[in-house]
Amino acid sequence: MSSSNSSPGCDAGTAVDDDRQDPPEAVCPFCGSEDSDLESTFGSEVSKSQYYCNNCHTVFERIKYDGAMPSTGRERDGSR
Repeated sequence: MSSSNSSPGCDAGTAVDDDRQDPPEAVCPFCGSEDSDLESTFGSEVSKSQYYCNNCHTVFERIKYDGAMPSTGRERDGSR
């Protein structure tokens, strides 16, 4: 495997793992507070995590996405 491609098991941050020590910071969409705790790694969909806001006492969801393009199993050469 070339060094420019990430393997699915590397620390690409494609999802929140149980092994991750510091979950990504989540800002509450209701009050704007950064004082939130990871409530569950899975929300209403597997692509979301649930957080609890300690300021306004609201549960909210955040999409698990770190900006990296997920692997589709196909090369990106423009073909379909």
